[in-house]
Amino acid sequence: MQATTPALDYAAEQCVSYNRATSDSFNLVNNCDAPIEIALCAEGESGACTQPQNFVRHIVTARGQLPNTFRSLQILNVFACKSPAVVQLGQGGLAGCDPTGLANLPLLLASSLKNAASIITASDYPAGVSAEGNTRFEMRVGADGKPQSCFVTVSSGKDALDKATCNAFMKRARFTPAKDSSGRATDGRYRGNVTWKER
Repeated sequence: MQATTPALDYAAEQCVSYNRATSDSFNLVNNCDAPIEIALCAEGESGACTQPQNFVRHIVTARGQLPNTFRSLQILNVFACKSPAVVQLGQGGLAGCDPTGLANLPLLLASSLKNAASIITASDYPAGVSAEGNTRFEMRVGADGKPQSCFVTVSSGKDALDKATCNAFMKRARFTPAKDSSGRATDGRYRGNVTWKER
């Protein structure tokens, strides 16, 4: 199980700077020593950059430059997050960094979980623990249908129960993978919850 980190720690707008390309154009550069994701919208029609679908995403390597060239008077709306976090865009031109890196992945339905009945067993209840609660979690699932990471999104109130949840799903869960627009298997994310009762 991996713990989530406050999204503020992943903000990377300070990494983005401008390189003059010609007398009336410039490029964007990542001045930091780590890759970042940039979500970018060039303001055209009034209010265009208040809609998430009008942003274009780029992964920019450390000290790397975006391929696009922009006009000097062009108004750019830029959000950036340090890898592996991704930019999570909202309505109204607002955004934040999703430190789990799951924001842009397709969400798998519960029916994609192939072996739901066999994941949590009585033996998974932590020894020496006397507590009940509900653990909500989110997983990154690879194109092979196997879990890659697990993050607790809402704690049961007992760390041992939360860890047992992710441990069981990481070991046993198998999924029908998500598909991209071409029908090929791709990474996805899965949300679930486990209700723990005292034995």
